[in-house]
Amino acid sequence: MIGGASPGRAAEPDSDPQLGGTPTSVKISRPGFSNTQPSNLLSGELNQLKSLILNQNKAIEDLKEKLKQQESMIQALQKQRDLGNQDAKEPSGNTESASLLPLSSEVAAQAASSQSNVVSAKKDEKKPEEKPAPNALSVNGFKFSGDFRFRADVQARSGNDIAGPLQNVRARYRIRFNVDKDIDPRFKFHLQLSTAPINNQITNDQDFAGMASKHPFFISEGYLDYHPNSNIALRGGRMEEVFADNTRYLWDDDVRFNGFQQTVKLPIDANNSFELRAAEYWLSNPNIAILAANSPYVLAGYQVGQKVRDSNLFHPGVVLNLGNGGAWKHQLVGDVSIYRNPNEIQLASTTGTVPGASNPMGFQVLVNPAIGLVLSGPTTGVGNATTTPGGAIYTAPDFHIVRASYRIEHKGVKLGNSEMPLWFNFQVSRNYGASFLRDAVMGSVNLGAIKKPGDIRLLYQYAIKDANSLISQFTDDDLGTGSGVNIEVHAVRFDVGLTRFLQWQNLFFIQHERRGNNPDELFFVPLRRGANATFRYLGQLAFTF
Repeated sequence: MIGGASPGRAAEPDSDPQLGGTPTSVKISRPGFSNTQPSNLLSGELNQLKSLILNQNKAIEDLKEKLKQQESMIQALQKQRDLGNQDAKEPSGNTESASLLPLSSEVAAQAASSQSNVVSAKKDEKKPEEKPAPNALSVNGFKFSGDFRFRADVQARSGNDIAGPLQNVRARYRIRFNVDKDIDPRFKFHLQLSTAPINNQITNDQDFAGMASKHPFFISEGYLDYHPNSNIALRGGRMEEVFADNTRYLWDDDVRFNGFQQTVKLPIDANNSFELRAAEYWLSNPNIAILAANSPYVLAGYQVGQKVRDSNLFHPGVVLNLGNGGAWKHQLVGDVSIYRNPNEIQLASTTGTVPGASNPMGFQVLVNPAIGLVLSGPTTGVGNATTTPGGAIYTAPDFHIVRASYRIEHKGVKLGNSEMPLWFNFQVSRNYGASFLRDAVMGSVNLGAIKKPGDIRLLYQYAIKDANSLISQFTDDDLGTGSGVNIEVHAVRFDVGLTRFLQWQNLFFIQHERRGNNPDELFFVPLRRGANATFRYLGQLAFTF
């Protein structure tokens, strides 16, 4: 390149051998002085200078064009590499992806030949299988993911005069398959298919039983999510409960409800926020305008000749999140679960009929018409106190459950060369629809999380759930074996990360019953105080894909 000549000094252009220039020196006299060279010699030097400048400009343009071509080739190479990663997860018969592989090699060769002029490619790039697996495979905007769990389940209790012996050692498995689709920036569709025994609403596990019969695969979740912005979310369909936290307290982690949810997040500042949550779930649809005398609804306390209304759950509450940007995070939750006509829940879990009447049982009128199948037995999960042994009327007149929860979490406690998340959670609730044995409490402490091979997780929990405190049919069935409430439980968990997609999980429970029957208070429970301790072990391999 040549700079303009300054007054009083001649310009001396430098040559650039890479651009095709040759060393040249030109002297131009100052104005007002005599020229020491002939005019024709000066004219020749100027022409030579102009030619040099043109050659250099052309060389620069050629180099720019080469840079653009090489940049395009590198982008094409990166695109082909990403397609190759995706193709590695698809069947080998995918001809469309296979046809792209030679093009990827050609582009790689062209990019490598020109990297000395543009950029050095990484020679030690990791192979696709060494990279962390994505959360979901995406095809035409549909994202697919899921998990498979293979479990050994051991339940044991020695028998006595209060309760008989329990010895059930079985293998079980669970498969869940998710499909997600962003319809547009505001709407999202989600579907989950899962294995499940159809009459058990609090588990998706299938036993290794039934001879060689095929096991069913059902819709576990299906909803449409509307989020006009990052702070508002409205959801309708079949979904996880709006306050579900997988702590084995209010809800079993497999229970799903049909209805609507609303969440509004109100940011306080960059690290703190306040949430308003609410949910409305439909549990039944009796569709009975005038109740007949021989209907099983009579067993649940409904009056002959009157309308039988739906059973519902309404669940409003608030969440306060503090310190999200720091080492310590805090979460406070307050909510109330309001059940309407809860005896229909218990009726669906009984086999009773009206004396002297030839009529279907409770689960046959509450569940069978809704799912379009004929169940062979009632829905599971009993445990609450009822007014008669095995009856369809809860001892608690209502279930209006007020709950408070506090969780404190540290993002990483330094132990050796590892940082392990630490959190503590305390929850307490009271059913204001009952006058006695209406409280529940749980404390949990957790160290570690499974994010990569070699990670470990340790968890201890202590829980008390009295017989009138929570709905047994919806609370956790592993913490409470054979009875979701009227229990005191110690629980220990130990998990190990084996690969990036596989965990080995171990859960151990020791359960004691809280209260026995009391006819004077119309209080009868299926598993009474005085029964020997129930022990349960769950050892499982959990895969994600």
